[in-house]
Amino acid sequence: MTIRGYLRDRTAAILLNLAGMAALSLFLTAGGTEGGMVGLILIGWAAAAAAYFICAYLSRRRYFKELEGILSGLDRPYLLGELIKRPYRCEDQIYARLLKESNKSVIEEIHRLEAEQKDYREYIESWVHDAKIPVTAIELICDNQTGSGEKTLARKIRPELGKIENYIESALFYARSDFVYQDYLMKELDLQEVVYQAIAKNKAFLIQNGMRITVRTECGTVFCDEKWLIFILSQILINAAKYKKGEKGTIRVEAEDIKNGVQLAISDEGVGIRREELVRIFDKGFTGTNGRGSRASTGMGLYLCRKLCEKLGIQIHAESEEGKGMKMILRFPKGTFYERPEPVKSEGNARKRSLSKL
Repeated sequence: MTIRGYLRDRTAAILLNLAGMAALSLFLTAGGTEGGMVGLILIGWAAAAAAYFICAYLSRRRYFKELEGILSGLDRPYLLGELIKRPYRCEDQIYARLLKESNKSVIEEIHRLEAEQKDYREYIESWVHDAKIPVTAIELICDNQTGSGEKTLARKIRPELGKIENYIESALFYARSDFVYQDYLMKELDLQEVVYQAIAKNKAFLIQNGMRITVRTECGTVFCDEKWLIFILSQILINAAKYKKGEKGTIRVEAEDIKNGVQLAISDEGVGIRREELVRIFDKGFTGTNGRGSRASTGMGLYLCRKLCEKLGIQIHAESEEGKGMKMILRFPKGTFYERPEPVKSEGNARKRSLSKL
């Protein structure tokens, strides 16, 4: 509360006091009162009025400072009405009562929305479980094909099954993305092995798109949730294959130790993305110029990647130049409480595997 704002709100009272002083001055002068006495009376009135306005201003400012202090310390600001003390001013008591009633309505609405969100999440989880059953059944049927023609058909079906499974998992991870803490297990992971798992999971789709993958890691372990990390890496690999340039493409996966962490870079030689669109690729539903030409693009993959990375404490960053490919960089933090011994320079620490059509 500023003095200017307070005086502006009290303009009517100030004008009324000035009018009263003027009327009193005229009355006393007309009655024959000496000018000096009239001046003293007006000075006394002005001093009393000024003292009143100053004390009232200081009192109101202190009151609102207390409210601001309470509000700043709340994780849920809408609970302010439940924590403020009962005001002594009648006007403030009315405001406080209205605020409590409003807060009660807000809390009830929040509880209703949380219940709806919980029901939706439980439904999605149930739907995912039910949808995976026929997918698994089709995979088993493909595995049991013995004829040459049947095997050829099975090889064509598998990539499509991979797409369906990816869409199903995306729905599940999206439903759970706001509740990562309920479904993750942070543990020490061999980053290279997790990368290979993500590649193997999407093998059929990558083979179908003629992708050649090179993996090189010169880093230690990271602390992360294995399932969520595989999902993030899968989305990046799928995007690299989806937006390749030409009939075939190359993906390079490189990991190295950096200061206070580990950096994983996944780069391709695909179509890339425009510079003005690069800042928006993690936005929900953004498909960009390249994605608009593909009905399969939903703009949710990288959005989920960023959202999950934020929950897991991973920094994600994209670099790209149109026509020259895309580079996705993940940085895993490493706390000072964990000291990894220096790696021994050997082939085991700097393995390079070239997977041609996996």
